[in-house]
Amino acid sequence: MRKADSTGASKNSVPDQRKAKRLAVSFILAPVLLTLLWAVGERLTTERVEESPVAKLQIGSRAPLFEFPLLGGGSASLMGQKNKVVLINVWATWCVPCLDEMPDLQRLYARMQNRGAPFEILAVSIDALGADAVRKFVDRFGLSFPILLDPHGSIKKLYHTTGVPETFIVDRQGRLLQKIIGVRKWDAPEVVAYLKRAAGS
Repeated sequence: MRKADSTGASKNSVPDQRKAKRLAVSFILAPVLLTLLWAVGERLTTERVEESPVAKLQIGSRAPLFEFPLLGGGSASLMGQKNKVVLINVWATWCVPCLDEMPDLQRLYARMQNRGAPFEILAVSIDALGADAVRKFVDRFGLSFPILLDPHGSIKKLYHTTGVPETFIVDRQGRLLQKIIGVRKWDAPEVVAYLKRAAGS
């Protein structure tokens, strides 16, 4: 009769311990791998903008000209807004603060339009997926100001943006008056008064 191996239990437990360690490591690495996959997907679905030398944008300098397709057809350009104060809002549908300020921008736009002020908002979406990603948000907020589509993100290079939302106010002579990083209460009385003065109305 063979004698039972007293070390059998410990030998059997070694593979179990290794299996448990591999399982623990997989739980730890899974979020890391998912993050890496998300980052790769983000790079693949976002168009790159070719590097090119652009003069530094300063207050008082000429605002860089641009023209982009409009949501709903046609196109709009900064040059086409001559003799108007223009509020250029760079935004994206995946930016929660951008969406938070949209109703304020709409109220500002309505007030300035009601007064007949020489004023325009050009809201430039940098969504890489273009019109389909933007349209439902425009409908949701009932936006009536022009929505421009820049899926290649060209505006980021032209205006040296570092994120979204970023807003630029251009005077009636085409010079940069203000650069605003982040959200603002665009329909606040002091903001409306400032823009009315800038527009000369």
